[in-house]
Formats: sequence, C-alpha cells, structure tokens
Amino acid sequence: MPAFHIQRSQTIDADVSDVFNAVTDYSTWTRWSPWLQVDPEAEVTVSDPPNANGATYHWKGELVGEGSMTHRELQPPKNSSSNASMLADLAFVKPFKSESKVEFEIEPVSTDGRPGSKITWHMRGKLPWFLFWMRSMMETFVGMDYERGLLMLKQLVETGEVLSELEIKGVVNEPDRLIIGQRGGCTMDDIGCHMAATLERVKPHYNADDERVHEWASLYHTTSDLRKRWFDYTAGYLADKGTPVPPACVADTIPAGKFLLVRHVGDYAHLGNAWSGGIQFIRYKKMKMAKAVGCEIYRNDPETTDTKNLITDVYIALK
Repeated sequence: MPAFHIQRSQTIDADVSDVFNAVTDYSTWTRWSPWLQVDPEAEVTVSDPPNANGATYHWKGELVGEGSMTHRELQPPKNSSSNASMLADLAFVKPFKSESKVEFEIEPVSTDGRPGSKITWHMRGKLPWFLFWMRSMMETFVGMDYERGLLMLKQLVETGEVLSELEIKGVVNEPDRLIIGQRGGCTMDDIGCHMAATLERVKPHYNADDERVHEWASLYHTTSDLRKRWFDYTAGYLADKGTPVPPACVADTIPAGKFLLVRHVGDYAHLGNAWSGGIQFIRYKKMKMAKAVGCEIYRNDPETTDTKNLITDVYIALK
C-alpha cells in the first residue's frame, strides 16, 4: 500500500507547556479543528479526562465522516527550555477505513526576541490500495488542512479565541460582474500580506461617493495552482459596467454562473476555512466544481469593523 507522510509547522507566541496543554486536551479540538467548522452538527465525544494517555476523541458527521483519535504517548516538557511531544493513533471509519499515526512535536524558539514555540504536526500512514492515485492530492489538501488548523490553534493559544465562523448559504446564480483593481501573483504563504499590499495600491483610486462603485473583492484566476501553492488574482472593487477604469488599474470580469456561496465571519487570516469547507460540502453533496474563477467579496470595512465581525462571501464556481 502507498505510504505517506504529511507535516506542517507553525510558530506560537507561548511557552511550550501552554502549547502542549492546548494540543493534548481533546476538549479544545472542536475550537481549532480544520474540519468541523463546515459540519457544526457533527457529534463529538471526548473522554474524561481528555488529556491523558488512553484519552479518546471521536467524531461522527455527515460531512466529516467518522473516526477517532487515541492518545498513546504524552511527553510534557521537563522545563521551559525542553521539548514536548504527543503521539496518537488515528482511525477513520467513514468515508473509508484506514489507520494512521499522528504526532505533534513542540520545541522552544525565539519569536521576535520573545520566548515562543514551534509546533509540527505529522501524520504517517498507508492508503488502501484502491486509493493509490489519491496520495499526491491527499498530501496537498491535508497539508493545507493542517496549516489552517495550526493557524487556528495559534490564535486560540495566543488570544483565547478563534475568530472564524462559517455558514453555507447555498447555491446561487450570479450575473457577470466588473472588478476594477490590480492583478497580482504570489505563493500561498504570502497571500495575506501580498493581497493587502495590492488593495492598498488600489485604495487611492476608490471613490466611495460614486454610486457605481461597490464592495471590495478579489478574483482568483484559473491560472492559480494549489499544488504549486500559487495564486493569480485581481484585487480591487466591484463596479457597474461602464465605470471608468483609472490608469493604474485594470478591469476584469467575474463571469456569470452558478456558485456555492459560503459566508465567513471573522479574521481574514482564516478565509481558507471557507474555501476548504465549501469544497468539502461540494464533495459530500456530489456537486461538480467548474474550472472557472472563484471570488471573495468583502461585505464590510476592516478599518471600521472589529475583526471578529468581518464578513466575507466566498463564491466557488459550479458546473
């Protein structure tokens, strides 16, 4: 059977002991799991105590399937300068049966001159023989899930909350729309700061008093490549057809079509949750994604809105 090893890391502004206590306590997992947001009705059962050898975490839901994790070896840090680790057995029941080993490694690091931690999330296992063709795709998408989960864990440990909520609004038919802005490209790791810089360059050309000008938005082109972790986008503002295009900007069209609309409320850093959750929903409902552009529309102003209340509508193109 084809073997795989997936690993992703994140730095957290907290002591190793704080990170260890959070990740080994299964009762926290519903707050930062990268899979449960899109399936809020999923049944989750956590053993008591939730953070000891032999502790279990079981889930069952329409979209997330069914499975469990069991702590096998917990190694807390001996002191503030030592490492910590967690080993667990992961068993999937649905959508197919498989078993893997999960490991978290936590080591002390310096973050901007302050004591912090680096956490690495591993999964090792073997796919059933009939799914050999999925290995590369699984490593890509599960890796992105791990990145989203670790980012939420980071926010939880550092602030005590995770600013990310999803709502599947359903399938919508949309007319074509004009977006005026600037085109850019960057890696997935740089998308947040890169797109923010693009929007800052467009801002001087945005006239809020012009009734033909509407919300800020981003259009992701079909030349984006998830496996290569590359995004090609146009970021700017929606506008009525015929609105003048400033010399420093370009005009693009978001084509008319059928979309799954997913609403994200919270930190823009977690917008990947909306995209991943929407794709998870599409697969479960046996819909077909179109090889067409997707877009984000930012419904309120981040300069005047609390981060936890930021609303973003994500549109995923369907056939």
